[in-house]
Amino acid sequence: MRRYLLLLILNTTCFYSVGQGVGQMNANRFSYVSLGAGFPYVSGRIAFEATHNTYIEVQGLTDGGGVWKENVYNDWRSISLLKAFDLKPLSSEIRIGAGIVQTEEQISQQHSNTFGMTPSIGFSKVIHPKWAIYGGIYYPISPATSLTTGISFGLEYRMGRYVKENGLHSRKGRPKF
Repeated sequence: MRRYLLLLILNTTCFYSVGQGVGQMNANRFSYVSLGAGFPYVSGRIAFEATHNTYIEVQGLTDGGGVWKENVYNDWRSISLLKAFDLKPLSSEIRIGAGIVQTEEQISQQHSNTFGMTPSIGFSKVIHPKWAIYGGIYYPISPATSLTTGISFGLEYRMGRYVKENGLHSRKGRPKF
């Protein structure tokens, strides 16, 4: 009886210590896909967290363009680099960044697509480990005249993954040059 009890204790202890190395790790990087609506656009976004709290985001905004209402504002697309700042007590983050905006609007002196830049600021609140609600303001700076500031709110689906981080790449303790 003592042998079985000792064997049980040893097995439980060994499996517990091995479990973290063999089991699935908690996600420390997230990508997201989101759909939202606001004024005057409907938006779709896809983002990938390249490094800790730095996202590469691709988004498209449309006003419906003759599908469900008048084509008043021009549709535009952008690719942005966003920096996220965690607000741990609120389980949320603020995302600030800028990117390149592209639209199909033709300008009289220019016979190609119009490019510009778009600064943005957004807020994301995690409501479930895989779901979050977001809001954002996007301000396109472009020679195109029918672009306007986009304000959108929506739901984002978050996909987590684990990326190993070791001390060799940490900036802690290194001198800043």
